[in-house]
Amino acid sequence: MTKKLTVALRQEFSYYANDEVLNTILKNIAAGGVTIAAFTITKINMKNVNFVRFVVGPDSSNSSKANLVAQDVLRSLGIQYDQEKVIQLIGNPGTPGILGETLQTLFQHVVVFATYTGVNSFILNVSDIQTALRLLKKNNIIG
Repeated sequence: MTKKLTVALRQEFSYYANDEVLNTILKNIAAGGVTIAAFTITKINMKNVNFVRFVVGPDSSNSSKANLVAQDVLRSLGIQYDQEKVIQLIGNPGTPGILGETLQTLFQHVVVFATYTGVNSFILNVSDIQTALRLLKKNNIIG
């Protein structure tokens, strides 16, 4: 790969919600002036339950204000959620082979719990962020 990706450490929110509650969460976050930078949902057992992961705020940097808005919205609706640090790789996630190269670099050394795309980036939720960053740098994926 010729172009290295840039790294940002972000906060990911994950939770379960039905379609109606998920819609309310997204509307309320938007009403708070916050954007969703990366998002994935998985329908559980084809029922009206979704497992949701998202990162809020600007496209390429963590925002304490955006994270607080997301926390407030989730709490106000009584949603139990997890919040954890994740890696955002910024650049051109559409570069052929970049996702495969990234995962191949990580799979033998850290657990990759999730990966999903955002605006001109992709998110990695891994078991050991520092090891992942060291491996990505060593393998010339990040600068």
